[in-house]
Amino acid sequence: MSTKSAGLAVRFVEFLGADFKKQFDLSSYKEFFENMGYGDVQYCVVEGRMPCAIAVITKR
Repeated sequence: MSTKSAGLAVRFVEFLGADFKKQFDLSSYKEFFENMGYGDVQYCVVEGRMPCAIAVITKR
């Protein structure tokens, strides 16, 4: 998906009521959790028109 298409998709989802505070790519998403102190995190990326990354944090 091009950057322009991704921007249009985000604006459309916001129009439907989503309130995005920040947009991430996979690298910045991982960095976000590392900076929050979470070290044992597994990431899964669901590909598609609007890819979605999921962080699975395991409590020890």
